[in-house]
Amino acid sequence: MNLTRKVVATLGTLTLAASGVLLTAPAAQANARDCLDYLQSQGYSLNYVRIGACHYAEEGDWSQCYYQLVWNGDVYFLHAERACDLGAA
Repeated sequence: MNLTRKVVATLGTLTLAASGVLLTAPAAQANARDCLDYLQSQGYSLNYVRIGACHYAEEGDWSQCYYQLVWNGDVYFLHAERACDLGAA
């Protein structure tokens, strides 16, 4: 009886621990707003190209975001990398 109680208690604890991890784990959420906020903090004004680029990052297309930002020297490449990282994170 003592062994049965220990097994049941252990399985119950493991079940609760596993379900708690699955229920409380935050979902990764990409956010174009983080990308845009970063660009503004670096002194860039927002225009349709930059806004569109950040939305590409949010949709999971990091390379399109990056190339749209650095196209024609619009945004410094390190700033573009960071902005796209934030948008895709």
